[in-house]
Order: sequence, then structure tokens, then C-alpha cells
Amino acid sequence: MNAPRVTLLAGLAAICAMSHPLTAQAETVFLDEYSVMRDGTQIFDDTFNRNTTLNGNPPAPVNSGTMFSDSSAAEYFVRGTIPEATGNNGQAELNTANGIRETQPDPFIPVISAVGGTLQTGTNPSGPHALTPTNTFAVTGLFDLAVPSTVLGTWDIYLTNRTVTNGQMGNVLQIRLRNCVANVGACGSITGPELQFEWLDFIHNAATLIDRVAVTPAELADPQIEVQLSKESATSDVIIASYAFGTGNSLATFNGTLTPLGSSTSATDLFTANLQFAQPGFEAFAPVPEPSSLTLLGAGLLGIGVLGWRTRPRR
Repeated sequence: MNAPRVTLLAGLAAICAMSHPLTAQAETVFLDEYSVMRDGTQIFDDTFNRNTTLNGNPPAPVNSGTMFSDSSAAEYFVRGTIPEATGNNGQAELNTANGIRETQPDPFIPVISAVGGTLQTGTNPSGPHALTPTNTFAVTGLFDLAVPSTVLGTWDIYLTNRTVTNGQMGNVLQIRLRNCVANVGACGSITGPELQFEWLDFIHNAATLIDRVAVTPAELADPQIEVQLSKESATSDVIIASYAFGTGNSLATFNGTLTPLGSSTSATDLFTANLQFAQPGFEAFAPVPEPSSLTLLGAGLLGIGVLGWRTRPRR
């Protein structure tokens, strides 16, 4: 291939790359408070009012700055960076521009930019803060109500038994708010903001949407939303997802009433025989555009170039 042809192809590829940036559009949501109850007692409550930054870049355990109820230090396993501010009684900013890129297997979104934290309640079922099948517990997040602007942009709270030490193999239950487009990314027939209760199986790479509800314009007029995952029986693995819209930037002042969204079943169990614990967390993520169109164009241009080289008369 001669030099002018190489230059032309390189230029076209560069133009294509500029028109298809491989970064996610930034999504931001503010988390006002995050609380964990265990066996009827609040063991953790974070109002994010320390005017600091939780820096997990690269992902790492980070001191939360908040103690468990027994006065022991509490850590988040943080992905990305999470600034905290003192305004509005404290807030954590979950901005996907401050997140990390994660590649996921089918059937999950192939590449996302994610920011969030997993509270280290422990993986030993006999630990003092462990959330296990023999405990009752509730995990609650209070957010400023914000709808992601990109398709499949999502924020959520979750329970998980995935950890670094088990190779990120495990299950996740999450209640999430997602910007939906019909028939894309577990959105069904709904286009617009939707609350979803989802089970994710990273052992077998499977996902089940347990329940969903579209968010109405009247609900979107409220400034805050409370979401909760609760296990209400010490003899059952069932996890209930609930939500409420209302006003009040702390759990103590919030005036919404929780409404159940759905319940897990034996087919969507969080716990496995070898992973008898749940760790709670929160996150926001946005899809990162795949370079498929760029790859196809590059392949086409390369094919044209090779064809031109092959059919060029020999001297």
C-alpha cells in the first residue's frame, strides 16, 4: 500500500474515532444518607457530611469516616472517587465521570463507567456486622431524585456476596432507577425512568428482572427518593425491595412512605451454599459506547486498501 493511501486511511480512522468517543456521558446523583439495620438495631448510618473525598482509584478499601454502632471503624470498598459535601446535611456525589471502566460478560452491559462503594460488613457469618441468612436486616439509601440522561444510565443500592477474594463470583440484588428505552437492557415495553428490582448472577452470568414500575411525572416532581432492600425474617432468604418518593434530605425528616416493589424467590436467592453473607453498597453507572462502528469502518477501509494493493499491476 503506498504512503498516500496509508495517510488517507489513517485520517479517516481518526475522524471516525473523534465522532465515536469511547467514553460514557457523565451521570451524577447525590446520596444524602445510607443506613444499615441488623436484627432491629441500626449498626451504620452515613450522612456524608465530612467534606472529604472517598478515593478508590484504583478500587480499594477506604475508611468511611463513620463508625459502626460498636465504635469500630467502617470501610467502603470504593470504585472511583466520591466527593462528600456538608451542604444539605451532607451528600455524597456519585458522578460516573469519577468512576472506573468495567468490562462485563453477557448478558450484562458490555462496558460501563461505575462509581460507588460497598460497605465492608464482613464475609464471616459469625462477624459482629455480618448480614447473613439467619439475620434480619434492612439497607436504606436516600437520594436526591435524578433521572439519568443516557439510555441505560442507572443508579442503585445493592446487596452482594461478590468480593475480590472470590474472584468477583457471586450474586447481586439491586433496586435501581434506570433511564429506559423499550426493549433495551431489561426495559421491557417502557421508555422513560423506571424503578427495577434485579437479580444478577455472576457465577453463571445470568440476570432476572424480578419486578419493575414506571416512574410517573407526579413522582418525579418530588425532590427525594428513598430505596430499601430488607430481609424481614431470620428463617427466610427473601429480600424485599421498596421505594418512596417525598421531601426531606435526611431519613429522619423524609416524609415518604415505603411501597414494596417486589420480593426475591428461591430462583433469585442472594445467598449461595458457599457465600452465606451479604454486603451492602451503592453505585451509579453509565454505559460506555462500544467501538463497533469504528471497528467496522476500520475493517472496511483496510479491506479497500488491501484490495487496492492486491489488484495493483505489478511492474
